[in-house]
Amino acid sequence: MTIGRRTVLQGLALPFAWTFGMGSARAFWRREFDVLVVGAGGAGLAAAVAAAEEGASVLVLEKEAAIGGNTLRASGLFNAADPERQGPMGVEDSVAWHAEQTIESGGGRNDPDVVRRFAEEALPTIHWLEGMGIRFLPETQTTWGAEWPRGHKPFLPRGSSYIRTLSGKLLESGGEIRTKTAVRDLLRDERGRITGVVTTEGVEIRAKCVVLASGGYGANPNLLKRWAPAWAELPTDNAPGSTGDGQLAAERAGAALVNLEVVQAVPGVRRGQTHAVRLDLDVGACILVDARGERLVEEDGSRRALALAIRSAVGGRAYTVTDDRGVSSYDLVSQKDIYRGLQTGDAFRAETLEALGRKAGIPAGALRRTVEAFNGEAEKKFGKCGRVVCRKIETPPFWAAPVYLNLHSTLGGVRITSEGEVLDREEKVLPGLYAAGEIVGNVHGANRIGGNGIAAAITYGRIAGRSAARAALRRLRSLCGARP
Repeated sequence: MTIGRRTVLQGLALPFAWTFGMGSARAFWRREFDVLVVGAGGAGLAAAVAAAEEGASVLVLEKEAAIGGNTLRASGLFNAADPERQGPMGVEDSVAWHAEQTIESGGGRNDPDVVRRFAEEALPTIHWLEGMGIRFLPETQTTWGAEWPRGHKPFLPRGSSYIRTLSGKLLESGGEIRTKTAVRDLLRDERGRITGVVTTEGVEIRAKCVVLASGGYGANPNLLKRWAPAWAELPTDNAPGSTGDGQLAAERAGAALVNLEVVQAVPGVRRGQTHAVRLDLDVGACILVDARGERLVEEDGSRRALALAIRSAVGGRAYTVTDDRGVSSYDLVSQKDIYRGLQTGDAFRAETLEALGRKAGIPAGALRRTVEAFNGEAEKKFGKCGRVVCRKIETPPFWAAPVYLNLHSTLGGVRITSEGEVLDREEKVLPGLYAAGEIVGNVHGANRIGGNGIAAAITYGRIAGRSAARAALRRLRSLCGARP
């Protein structure tokens, strides 16, 4: 069905269960689009909007019944060096520093040129989003594994601001979205150029350029066992559509895949639980302890280091501890889940640290001494908030929650250039094919910094969409006999 502007504006006031019909008219599928985008998460929608802004005709295909993907499940933080917001906080930062930390965190398994382009374009992309109406909090934040307070938090919870705004902008610009339409393969012409896709129903859809933004493979147990067996037993917080279809289709078309074995685990839900009790959202006001009440790790470290520390905790258990001031700073959705955790045994609250320890099954005296050391100058083992804005855990009631690791993201996929072009196995550009988001394997490398996920997805979505549109329109002018 055709979705008009009025329908979009009405739909945006609703939860994200609204969908776009795939349509079945043969006339529709016979059309050739300038840019075809696979995936309607943050990366895909950003690519589509950027392409539409260049004047390209755009179609977005989404395999699920609703749009949003993993972006709707993310914290929403968007990393960018931003002197206007960070300066008044006393935080020194720069584009070069953002790039350097990302490269270092990636352990040399990401592409420096691709990373630098991301860091350079991150703040302009925030301004681009603000121009569409997205509002961010006035101060930057630090999320779990972020390593620096450069995260921009939208006013709306999680990633809903990005999906609402980008989808509305796309449809207002004349772009089209078709849900319940899964892609099986990429089409190539006799010269090796990507010329469209084949759906799982066997329908061929033609386009001058294709942008892959279909996400990772974190919801595909078979691919996890094949590529990352050491983490395959963890429950996942991925959207159901994260099944690696794009990676496999790209590989069959000749694309190079890298870092497929690298995945990332973060605190989430225990198996069968429906709400995530997260007490680590304010990294500078929480600590991780083991079953003995002893501190596990430097909380502002890399996600990989944090996950490994939790997995190897003494007694097989780890807890996050914070105070009421920390919990009160979280968004309403997160607070609701935390308070629900009090009823389900997934969170504990008490007026004193000793009482908290008794409720949670942590040695009371050890917990009190650990928190006192964190609050004072006695912390020698890990250091005290070396990179983030840190404050004491001292405002009762105090909170504790067991930590359950979830498979959060897969970091392997296609290789791209700094223009979002996909590379083949000979490190040559696959003409007509672009990519952005979790399907890309050479942005984050061996570890993804918290807040870089959405930032890189939307930033490179914008870059890839713009590049694809310009290439498509150059090709059209060439076919029409005009100078490219």
